[in-house]
Amino acid sequence: MFLKNPSIMHYFGKSDIGKKYDHNEDFFALPVSNPQIKITKQDIKSKGYLFVLCDGVGGLNAGEVASQMAATWILKDYYSNNTSSENPGENLRKAILNTNYRLYNLAQEHESYHGMGTTVVAALFFEGKVFVFSAGDSRLYNLQRDRLIQITEDQSEVWQLYKSGQLSKDELRFHPRNNIITVALGTEKDINLQSYVYDYQKNDLFLLCSDGLSDMVGDEDIKNILQKKRNIKKKVNLLIDEANKNGGKDNITAVLVEI
Repeated sequence: MFLKNPSIMHYFGKSDIGKKYDHNEDFFALPVSNPQIKITKQDIKSKGYLFVLCDGVGGLNAGEVASQMAATWILKDYYSNNTSSENPGENLRKAILNTNYRLYNLAQEHESYHGMGTTVVAALFFEGKVFVFSAGDSRLYNLQRDRLIQITEDQSEVWQLYKSGQLSKDELRFHPRNNIITVALGTEKDINLQSYVYDYQKNDLFLLCSDGLSDMVGDEDIKNILQKKRNIKKKVNLLIDEANKNGGKDNITAVLVEI
């Protein structure tokens, strides 16, 4: 059963510092009314549900700044854009490209932000489809019945080894260079942004996460947690607890969306 204009969506997001660092460079933004960035319930109703997750990179506090700015700017730009909703995917793409340009210029103008950047995974649910854009290694998964699908592909050194068959998915998680990404928002004027369009169905679950989760918890364990008879808040907490139990070597962020 494919849904058009779904009236019921449940979602919950959480970010955890993990066990290694003393600050959090992950940030996520949800489709909720926000007077500070001028998003209304009507904006969400007419333009769909947009979720954005970012994982910052860069020295000092630059990664933290980049992730917060990027997630906030993308959400604001998409909902405040007065263009037609007939092409929501293109509107979101432009919002992300505009954010990349603003981050890049900021990094050039301020020495303390030089080299900053952030991954991004953005998922827009609109009239039975999810429009997805990503850069870096933050991911979007879909659990549909008994099948867990990774929709996005990592833009990283080791992902190419996985695609060529030189590494298994589990070996990829433990490779010493698995944290080296090849694309990030804000690091270059032009960006190789990945895009996907995906149908969703009633009872689907979608998980946006940073590599602090996917590096610490394998796909099979993610699937097992998502299949538990728990509400989505409990499932997010279980995912983060599992990542910390397995080492918590990075900040851990998860946003779970239930159709």
